[in-house]
Amino acid sequence: MRALGYIRVSTSEQATEGTSLEVQTDALLRDARRRGWEIEIVSDAGISAAGGDQKSLKAALASLDDGSRDVLMVTRLDRLTRSVAGLGAILARAQANQWELVLLSPGIDTTEPAGRFTTSILACAAQYERDLISQRTREALAHRRSQGGSLGRPRNVDAGVVERIKQQRAHKKSLRAIAEQLNAEGVPTAQGGARWHASTVSAVLKSYEDQ
Repeated sequence: MRALGYIRVSTSEQATEGTSLEVQTDALLRDARRRGWEIEIVSDAGISAAGGDQKSLKAALASLDDGSRDVLMVTRLDRLTRSVAGLGAILARAQANQWELVLLSPGIDTTEPAGRFTTSILACAAQYERDLISQRTREALAHRRSQGGSLGRPRNVDAGVVERIKQQRAHKKSLRAIAEQLNAEGVPTAQGGARWHASTVSAVLKSYEDQ
């Protein structure tokens, strides 16, 4: 197996024992050696999973998609993504492009039957989360219609999504980059649509700016 080991640490975590780039690198190298795999380590230093632009991760995923590498190895789930929807999107991408995922913690390994079973459950959970958000959006729109209210740009985006957008903007992430990430994770828009744009993200920020 030709593995890519991905390591990440945010600015606030750089001095924290157990999350440093060196600790993550050592853990991945040991596991790759145990398996007899070739491994290349790539990193995003000083980058938050919630608010940062993970350029090395994007490049790693592209290498996996084109068949240059066979498996993505990460020490912990939160090094990769902090949302169920984000994990679901990565799992779907791995399946579509026929590459594997190994998370040392919580012990997910899609090269083995048990790992594939676990990831199928996680993928279902991610879809369930997206469906719930979409359902809440539709119900809120229906309520507004019944009350004769103006639909405009409704303030009914999931609170977690709104907070995440705020954090990403605070980290200077562009509106376009935020929209692309939300699209990749399948997060519904305020109107229940499937496609975010920079203007959509901007409208959400303006709608919630007083909160």
